[in-house]
Amino acid sequence: MQTLTWNRPAVGLAATPSLTLRSTLLAILSTSVATTLSILLIPENPADEGALFYPALVMSAGLAAAPIAAALRYPKALLRGESLLALAPIYWLLLDLLQGVYSMEDITADHVRRAFFGIGLFVVMVWLGAIRRSWKLPKVLITSVSEEFPVNTYFALAIACFFLGMLNFAVPCNFNVFEMVHYLGKERWVAPWGRGQLGGWDAFLDHLQYFGYLLPVLTVVIGRRVGVRNLRTVICTAMSGVIALFLAQSGSRRVIGVVVGMALVLWVLDQRRLRIKHLITSLITIAVLLLALQVMLEYRNVGLGALVGKGEVVSGRFEKKQLLEEQHLRVDDNFYRLCQIIQLIPDSYPFVYHKYFVYVIVRPVPRVFWPEKPVDPGFDLPTALGVQGVSFSYSVIGEFYMSLGFVGIALGGWFYGRVSSMASALLARCATQGALVIYSIVVMALFSGMRSILDLILVSYVVLAWVGLSHLFVKWRRAKSA
Repeated sequence: MQTLTWNRPAVGLAATPSLTLRSTLLAILSTSVATTLSILLIPENPADEGALFYPALVMSAGLAAAPIAAALRYPKALLRGESLLALAPIYWLLLDLLQGVYSMEDITADHVRRAFFGIGLFVVMVWLGAIRRSWKLPKVLITSVSEEFPVNTYFALAIACFFLGMLNFAVPCNFNVFEMVHYLGKERWVAPWGRGQLGGWDAFLDHLQYFGYLLPVLTVVIGRRVGVRNLRTVICTAMSGVIALFLAQSGSRRVIGVVVGMALVLWVLDQRRLRIKHLITSLITIAVLLLALQVMLEYRNVGLGALVGKGEVVSGRFEKKQLLEEQHLRVDDNFYRLCQIIQLIPDSYPFVYHKYFVYVIVRPVPRVFWPEKPVDPGFDLPTALGVQGVSFSYSVIGEFYMSLGFVGIALGGWFYGRVSSMASALLARCATQGALVIYSIVVMALFSGMRSILDLILVSYVVLAWVGLSHLFVKWRRAKSA
């Protein structure tokens, strides 16, 4: 099949540079040295707030050294999958330590040292996995990006994504727009489109929202080709805003981060030449995104309606003047929970081995077809700690350790590196906007997948949404021209 491209340089070759042995060796060396130094810097009493600032600072510098060095030569190298994976632990695990947000109660120095070692081991294996030749790309994936669509087709794809994505919110409200808007400002647990852990037929509706994830990316594609003032771009921007508001109602900050991140990655990679204005625009976008995520954290238990004076305000914590009551950028207490996992497993609880991976792999199967589908990964941290009614996140490193200790962490890092290698191979092979769309989805899936491998899998559903829609539109075009 002949590849059709539009009149601009091939984006696949110019988007990201190839990973070199030199950059990999630098990454392994800097990560290894930083891991060793950070372990040596850990105090014997790590419980106090701020006690782990210097170990976290050294570790962050080591993880960022290779990506920054590559970016100084070629700025787009910062958006390679392995570079984002090297930087991801800084955000998901170390940022709270750098800010001294919480104390490490009941955690010993040995548990902290093992946690830092696990982070370093994971990132080293990411680089080793990424340097190897990519796995064979699925034919269905290559076909979905082998043809370049005209701008009207991308616009039609955007409209289809909007209506499919909104079904998840419209069907539970019987397509009552006023009811949908009413619940938009409510706290995350009361909306009719929310459901418990064990769903029935409504699980099918949940998957439709992944079409909505594509809207901001398609808006960037259309805006780059016809301009931001074009009516089609304006319409797509409005639809993206609507989808983003409904996604934000759930209180899931990582969803908004992923959706905006995919659009930003594609926008940067699609630039023929990066200039200072592009860097400034990217930094402003990231800053606004982080502020929005902080607002979601503060208001998700009372609803965004409290921002405009609607809904109940619970305690003084949610007063507008206390929007950022703590001068910290809160992520999750992932590092603390990682240390607790290391503390409990295998001394008090056994490794779960394959149970966690079975749990996440079979998640797409609706429970109405498999009532006995696994409901947990074999270990529940809140239950082990005697806490009820909450869920804890302990990063993918904690999940791999929970499965098979440090061997599991090493294998998990290698797997993430291999996925990154596949994304780069696709971008190098196909010079189309579709390839950029897939690449942007995958690298953000990897970044969010540092929080949990479940996030990696769920965000990857967006790839399936693109593949399904693109194949449908290709067949429709061929049937129309026949």
